[in-house]
Amino acid sequence: MAAALLTSGIALGGLPVLPFFLTGAVDNGLRRQDWSALTAWSLALVGAGFVAAVAIILSHRLTVYWRMDASYRTLQLATRKVNRLGDELRRQVTTGSVVSVGATDINRIAWAVDSLSPTAGCLIGLIAVGILLFNTSVALGLTIFIGVFIVGVVTGPVLTRLQDRQEAYRERVGDITDRASDIVSGLRVLRGIGGEARFNASYRRDSDALRSAGYKVAGPTAWLNALGEGTPAILLGVVIWIAGRQVASGDLTPGQMVAAFGYTGALMLPVHWLIGCTYRIIEGRVAAGKVCELLAVPERSAETAPLPGPRPGAELHDPESGLTVAGGELLAVASSDSEQVAAVFDRLGGYTASEARLGDVPVTRLDRDELRRRVLVAEHDAYLFAGTVAAAVAARDGHDRVEAAVEAASASDVVEALPRGLDTELDNQARTLSGGQRQRLRLARALAADPETLLLHEPTSAVDSHTEARIVDRLAEARDGRATAVATTSPLWLGRADRVAFVHGGKVVATGSHHDLAAAHPEYRALVTREAE
Repeated sequence: MAAALLTSGIALGGLPVLPFFLTGAVDNGLRRQDWSALTAWSLALVGAGFVAAVAIILSHRLTVYWRMDASYRTLQLATRKVNRLGDELRRQVTTGSVVSVGATDINRIAWAVDSLSPTAGCLIGLIAVGILLFNTSVALGLTIFIGVFIVGVVTGPVLTRLQDRQEAYRERVGDITDRASDIVSGLRVLRGIGGEARFNASYRRDSDALRSAGYKVAGPTAWLNALGEGTPAILLGVVIWIAGRQVASGDLTPGQMVAAFGYTGALMLPVHWLIGCTYRIIEGRVAAGKVCELLAVPERSAETAPLPGPRPGAELHDPESGLTVAGGELLAVASSDSEQVAAVFDRLGGYTASEARLGDVPVTRLDRDELRRRVLVAEHDAYLFAGTVAAAVAARDGHDRVEAAVEAASASDVVEALPRGLDTELDNQARTLSGGQRQRLRLARALAADPETLLLHEPTSAVDSHTEARIVDRLAEARDGRATAVATTSPLWLGRADRVAFVHGGKVVATGSHHDLAAAHPEYRALVTREAE
């Protein structure tokens, strides 16, 4: 940063100074016909030009490095924050906000940082020109400083308005990104219920609002561009008029007039850059505010003195619901409200604050990494990252483990139908696959992780009964000896489970075998046999 600012000051601050050497060449060389003086001043001009050129190259290289460094550091901060938030992210931040940070804000912050270096150089150039003109003529120096002051007075309100409208525009970008994300994620459902046209109309209204906000940003931007182009030209005309009158009266030499013209002409580039950089800095400031909003989202504090985990096979217990997952058993959890079971699983997995315990150790006091290794909460719609099928299932475990997990999840036919099998590249969320195929890949990923306790939420809700029967048998065999809890109301799972827990109102109201519960509890029987329908 320091090197970029220094070289930019030499490069852009030195460019307006180059006409100083013209003064010596004209007054000391041409007017006096002193060829040695003319040669010396000309060589000095060439040397100063080389110094400025080298400084420009170094400044550009350093500024690009600074810009990329700022971009990656911001990306690292945002990514680490998202990772720490985990499941809390979607509860506290909208999808559009996170997507806009990655797609727009980080880039704008980088270009704002890129603008800091030329801004510093341009300011140094303005000061240098003012000082040189003061040395040449007080009237010319005052002309420049008064002109710059007037531009500052005029530009201030324009910049304030631009920042306000840029913030409004950024809010619209987040809103429409949210809308687009909702439409894409629910497109299949929307088409099924005839809601596609309504959401299209809603998206079109949001697009119109975004376009209007963009036009409002364009107004102040156009005024800034006009100031950047017009101000130096006006100053140049005024300076030349004053300098011409002073030459005619004998107060200035022709060389000084040439230098004054050069100084003011050289201002055109710095002033133009300064206006453009100001716009970028405003964009970056708005973007930095959005990134800071993400970084300020409250997160669960990490345990400063984590306790060692219990022995392998310890039971997992949630006092709030009364659910216990014993070591080595296949437990089915049945409820009319699947969200209640999901909340129980989140407590058991340490995703929400609770009194849940693994053995005698509170889940919240366990080391987070150890808890994630030992207890895995697998949602039926969990995210599938882009990459090969093998990487999506088990990125670091090799094909043997992947193949075993794919077989256990009854997903071999899915893999065999792909062009390159396990090496087939999939896009984000594997959208080229059907819902049932994606669900089986998610189940394979959970099985490949091979945790001590696996909590599956509706793992076969999108597959047919024949496939579900195969999955039940294979999973029971693959997870033999390790605790597995499945949130489901499917009789195939309930009949195969070692134990069934019936959850009503967020509490376990009965446990036992599927047949015993169906005989003893009418509510359970109505739930699993669909009698209520």
